[in-house]
Amino acid sequence: MAKLRLLKTGHGDLCLAEWDKNRPETVASAATTFAEHFTPGRLAFRLDGPGQTRLIREFDATAPEIVLIPAIQGG
Repeated sequence: MAKLRLLKTGHGDLCLAEWDKNRPETVASAATTFAEHFTPGRLAFRLDGPGQTRLIREFDATAPEIVLIPAIQGG
């Protein structure tokens, strides 16, 4: 099963959803969760393996894993 995770600064990560691209009901649920959590200030990356990371702007059901990351803020 593919996973959608949210990186929590200083607290590890949280699995928000899992889906199987061959089961439309799981894809729809994961896509909705992605839309809810992909808020301004966050970045989304498709993880395809070591060294194979790609920035995405919308849910991709073919991705083996998606990570949402809060934008880095400096000061």
